[in-house]
Amino acid sequence: MADTSGSDHAKHERAAGAPGPSRAGSAVRFLTGIGALFVLAGFAAWSVLSLHAPSPAGVDAPPASFSADRAMEHVEQSARVPHPTGSAANDEVRAHLIDRLTGLGLQPRVNSTLGVVVRGPDRVNAAAVDNIVAVIPGTDSTGRVFLAAHYDSAQFSPGAGDDSAGTATILEIARALQDAPPLRNDVVLLFTDAEESGTIGSEGFLASDPLAADGGVVLNFEARGASGPVVMFETSEGNAALARLYAATAPHPAATSAAVEVYRRLRNNTDFTNFLNSGDFTGMNSAFFDGAAVYHTPQDVPERLSRASLQAMGDNGLALTRALGSADLADFARPAPHDETYFTVLGSVAHYPGPWVWPLAGLSVVLTGAVAAIAWRTRRATALRLVAGTAAALVPLVIAPLAAYGVWRLLVLIRPGYGSVLDLWRPALLRIGIIVLAVAVFLAFLALTRRRIGTAAAGFGCLVWLTALGVVFAALAPGAAYLATLPALATGIAAAVALSVRMPWLRVTATLAGSLVAVLVLAPAIAMFFASLGMPMAAGPALFTVLLCFAAAPTLDLLFSMSAAESTTAGGRRYRLATAAVPMTAFASAAILLGVGTDVNDFDARHPEPAQLMYALDADTGSAHWLSENPPTDYTRRYLDAEAEAGDYLPFTRSGRESGPLEPGGGVRLLPLHPPESAGGTGPDGRAPGAGARCRLGCAGRPAGSARSPFTPPRAARCG
Repeated sequence: MADTSGSDHAKHERAAGAPGPSRAGSAVRFLTGIGALFVLAGFAAWSVLSLHAPSPAGVDAPPASFSADRAMEHVEQSARVPHPTGSAANDEVRAHLIDRLTGLGLQPRVNSTLGVVVRGPDRVNAAAVDNIVAVIPGTDSTGRVFLAAHYDSAQFSPGAGDDSAGTATILEIARALQDAPPLRNDVVLLFTDAEESGTIGSEGFLASDPLAADGGVVLNFEARGASGPVVMFETSEGNAALARLYAATAPHPAATSAAVEVYRRLRNNTDFTNFLNSGDFTGMNSAFFDGAAVYHTPQDVPERLSRASLQAMGDNGLALTRALGSADLADFARPAPHDETYFTVLGSVAHYPGPWVWPLAGLSVVLTGAVAAIAWRTRRATALRLVAGTAAALVPLVIAPLAAYGVWRLLVLIRPGYGSVLDLWRPALLRIGIIVLAVAVFLAFLALTRRRIGTAAAGFGCLVWLTALGVVFAALAPGAAYLATLPALATGIAAAVALSVRMPWLRVTATLAGSLVAVLVLAPAIAMFFASLGMPMAAGPALFTVLLCFAAAPTLDLLFSMSAAESTTAGGRRYRLATAAVPMTAFASAAILLGVGTDVNDFDARHPEPAQLMYALDADTGSAHWLSENPPTDYTRRYLDAEAEAGDYLPFTRSGRESGPLEPGGGVRLLPLHPPESAGGTGPDGRAPGAGARCRLGCAGRPAGSARSPFTPPRAARCG
């Protein structure tokens, strides 16, 4: 925003005898821009790397500390095979947990109950569940701290990350607590059953166990991947006291109040959801999200689980447990009057009270108005150009997310297997490519507008949208307002200084300082959004990358070798070439990164392509079909040859994401099977199932005209 803009001002300079642009001056400006870019990139890398998990501690770590290697022994024992609720394998995991807790000198018990979760007027999840409960008694308890994780796995997944990592974390925390002086407050260790079946186990515990009656503070441990920083992504309402405790206590913080705002609006559920819905608990929910390609798949095995992430989860969990276990829980077990705004900055957590959100948003509005006044008064931009700059800045804000989405759709077209993944196996280069693409879109906007309306007007338009989004977030998602408001404040102050001084070095210093604030605020958030949303939703991180570019606009403008004012006196062709080279270089870099990233993300034996195949039997007609809601893969294409309506073959499905694996009209592919061969079965009384008995029969069939299918339903019967 510091550059003089517009042809009128250029004519004024020439009339006053101002010298024309020189190659030396252009070179200095360009080198200054390159240097500033390296500074911003360096701080961005530092911000992201500060989120990385620590080195895992070995089995010889001090007894009172957390050791990922010790915890990993429990993961390897629990995650050998899939162990959904009700299975024999889950019984073995439960026995293992009870044995370990007993070995720690505790007295575990099984909370066997019927869990019932009502999801709507026509959907109820219910199951007989077996939760495991143990208590480490406090010396003078003021309440209870609950450490919670579920020990069942998804149906086809060994569940190393989801959620053997959580149960192993609690076991290792319990061992460390037992090796240290006792805490003031009771610590309840809760291993829930049937979380994957609809958070049924935790609901059963809350409804039936006396320990749940008085509420408390719960720390829930989850995973939706195999690696990455452990993000504290969800809290109870009125989280101010807990957020401040986390900021002061967690040794490896990775948190943003923006994630809390997002998660409160999603329909995703974990056990933590039931604790919050009960109204008797406060707490925090933490998970790691990177490596989501393994989530709920047979690939979620111990060998793929990051010990560094396990160490971060354990270090944070142990520190928070000790802090809560030593505190007066009356300060934490009830909601505070307000939420806290918080975010990670270079390995620490910055935070301020939620009630500050509106005053800060209002201050950014006032500051934006002041910048407009200074730009107009100093003749850096006319009122019309300021309006034009505001309108033009909307273009990259829309185009960059659309470009990111378009890239993903193109990648799915090239590699259809991408269409059924939460994230790719090796997404790093593609993530960087999306970021560079968003920067390239912004640089193209800057190149097109800086000569026509001037850098000051273009930069002011960026500031307006930062400020406006800060106000929108303050109204709709207060915990996310800092993502726009703080960069707007920093950019506004820097712009006011740069427009008011004559010394070039002071202008550059002011704009660079404002840009650095934006980098420190936004870079960690972009990294966490990529990990939690995955490449299919890369449009989200692309949007926030544009916001970062908005805040850094005066600094990025230095990459153009001539200022906007100098361009009016320079040769037109030379200026156009120099200007076009900047965004074109960025677009070329993005294309290379995306191309190489796609090449390294080919599927192989180590990184298999996901495939889905379901067997649907209509016992009334004796017909059966193979079904899939995913596009055919090399494996499933042998059995899928047509499109169909799901409801025609799975009559109990209905529309909506929570209706089950298929939805009516969901594009289901099918191929008829030969009539199934009954495997037989008897009821509990030894009788063959007859009229009035409800049976689930195992069947075997083969695709018509093909060899016998490798998929054979279990030869078993359950009757009742």
